[in-house]
Amino acid sequence: MKKISFPSIGNRILKSAAGVFLCACVYLLRGRSGMPFYSMLAVLWCIQPYRESTLKMALQRTVGTLIGALYGLITIILEIYIIPVYDTPIGYLLIAVMIIPVIYTTVLLDKRNASYFSCVVFLSVTVIHMGDSNPFLFVFNRTLDTFIGIAAGIAVNSARLPRKRVRNILFAAELDDMLSPINERFTPYSKVELNRMMSDGV
Repeated sequence: MKKISFPSIGNRILKSAAGVFLCACVYLLRGRSGMPFYSMLAVLWCIQPYRESTLKMALQRTVGTLIGALYGLITIILEIYIIPVYDTPIGYLLIAVMIIPVIYTTVLLDKRNASYFSCVVFLSVTVIHMGDSNPFLFVFNRTLDTFIGIAAGIAVNSARLPRKRVRNILFAAELDDMLSPINERFTPYSKVELNRMMSDGV
């Protein structure tokens, strides 16, 4: 019978859990102010295998949040204070039309990958929380919580978790038969150097 083996829990999974907990801690330290759900979503988006990709995702999320929040504020002012059409067919038509400048702004800024997040933030403001007693407070908290999640993601992904070093296996890649020229055997020099690398914990 074939033995069932499960892959080990990797660093990215552990960092994701640590990031979510860090967002919860910030929420508690802020006196339970804000909405940790949004910071937790942001931290999960920013946790990436490499630091460079984390910064790229963080920038994408930041730009998307700012664009969505800006157009969300404009729509709140229009629907509540200028032409009171909230929760009417005209109001939903306005929301649909406002999606055009939301996405087009990401095109103008050459941040097309941020368009989805811009739309998510915009719709969360204008569809879900427009009827709040203070929708402006939601926009502020939504933006702040996203930035908290981004900062937590960068911090957690920059940390190095302790890892057990495997000292009895060495992976080597050769180029143009430099390690084993002609007879397909390692040269004495290659053997010495590879053993030295293994003893150094490479």
